[in-house]
Amino acid sequence: MLWLILQQLKSGDPEKRRLAVERLAEMESPRTLNGLAKAVGDRDIHVRAAVVTALGGIDHPRALELLLRAIHDPAPQVRQAAISHLRDDGSERVQTAVAGALRDSDPGVRGRAARFLEQSAWHPPDIEDEVWLAIARGQMMRAASLGAAAIQPLESVLHQGGYGQQVAAVEALGAIPDERVLKSLVRALRSSDHAVCLAAIGALTNTGGSGVVNDLAPMLQHQDHRIRTAAVEAVARFDAQNRASALRDLLRDPMWDVRCAAATALGKVKDPTTVDALVAVLKDQSTDVRSAATASLGRIGDARAIGPLVLALKDDESEVRKMAAGALTQIDAKWAESEAARKLAPELRSALGSGDWAVRRAAAYVLEQLGERKITAVEHSDTEMATPARRRQQAVMTAFTDLLQDADGDLRLAAAESLGRLGDSHARSPLMTALKDVDKAVRLAAAHALADLGVE
Repeated sequence: MLWLILQQLKSGDPEKRRLAVERLAEMESPRTLNGLAKAVGDRDIHVRAAVVTALGGIDHPRALELLLRAIHDPAPQVRQAAISHLRDDGSERVQTAVAGALRDSDPGVRGRAARFLEQSAWHPPDIEDEVWLAIARGQMMRAASLGAAAIQPLESVLHQGGYGQQVAAVEALGAIPDERVLKSLVRALRSSDHAVCLAAIGALTNTGGSGVVNDLAPMLQHQDHRIRTAAVEAVARFDAQNRASALRDLLRDPMWDVRCAAATALGKVKDPTTVDALVAVLKDQSTDVRSAATASLGRIGDARAIGPLVLALKDDESEVRKMAAGALTQIDAKWAESEAARKLAPELRSALGSGDWAVRRAAAYVLEQLGERKITAVEHSDTEMATPARRRQQAVMTAFTDLLQDADGDLRLAAAESLGRLGDSHARSPLMTALKDVDKAVRLAAAHALADLGVE
């Protein structure tokens, strides 16, 4: 029987060889180890893994020797199995071999090594081993807290690990106050994974100082809108004035989040060209972009923006109207007395005939601010002007908008889908907010609904 099993170990079929290994493991014969010793170098990963499992059940010095050798197998699957089936005999030899596996390129091997050592009497002999133990546990920030000794190990993870490990390594490197990490963080900007790239932008922004602007600036043209958005925020933090031209160009970006970030960033740039660009954005289809533009115009404080901001007071979204009112006060507390505002009275009067009750009310309020008290009654009669159908539609809109804040994710999902089907432009603002929902399905539904409403 043993002879037949040993012959099967020479089969050209890896499955037969694996089954032969399992049969050997069930036998109690001195020759069993000889067969396993030959099979431990099998060209098939699954066969070698089966050998390691079999060796784990044999209490013999030679079995231990073969397991220690398997810790260096080319396949991570086999290395993991070798550590999992090792017995801790308390010897320095075993602990040293497993401690070396803390530096393995595979996170699974590192994790198994860490668990093995935690259950033994082993303690890190130096700071480098302490760093690797933290990394093996997945505690990248703990490793970073140990200082410069963590730079090389974290860079190793960044170059060899999966995307999740790379993100954690980038964030940890960004927490080390040492300029030597900058080269690795800049290289991470070229990652094909957007999460790694975003982590690199964040780390460079937090630790790199103004010297990294030249590395971050090219990211303003990245193909991923999420990266462009993060780059806008990073560049604006250090050098908005000198990068104003690039930021103004991004006000025409096809993605609303990039335009919004650019509009916010330009609040730090005080020049006529920027004011003109932001004024043009007050007609953007995105509520968030228009709100960001009004806020930035208020921070810039240029009186030329008073007229456009007065018109923004009759925007069909309350958030924009609110931001415009605040911006006007920032520019000039007496803006209603300005010539620029008074010139717009005819256009405001025409808005009193709008089909949107909120717009009519806002226009009436602004005209009051300009001293035309006689039209106040228009605001109070608006509710009577709404048709029963319109009032029903407003009630439905309100109900679905409220449901977007519900704790139940399924209800939020249904509300987002329903708002898209209603086709009412007033749904844009709440749907924009829903793009940040914690539930991916809700975010996706909100994006589809906005697309149906013509918002990219």
